[in-house]
Amino acid sequence: MKRLVEIPSDFLEQLKESGETGLGYRIISVELKDGKIFDQVAASEGCVIEVRGHEEIPFVPEEIKSINVNHKRWNFRDYLPERKTRAATA
Repeated sequence: MKRLVEIPSDFLEQLKESGETGLGYRIISVELKDGKIFDQVAASEGCVIEVRGHEEIPFVPEEIKSINVNHKRWNFRDYLPERKTRAATA
């Protein structure tokens, strides 16, 4: 089961002020305190719901240093491993 990661409240106003990337979600970049950057992160309802290239979300809220709404689209709904296998054979 996938776990959602809550976005710290310090960043929620920034998310609200930005436009949506798609219906009900935004694509953001997340910079961690250790310097790692995840450039395509899907966020919805104040939570990280998907990180491109990762089956699980590879960080916790306390590690987030900053976020930036960048709208770098990708069809994250088709990235699930079970869909990836089916798409590769189609």
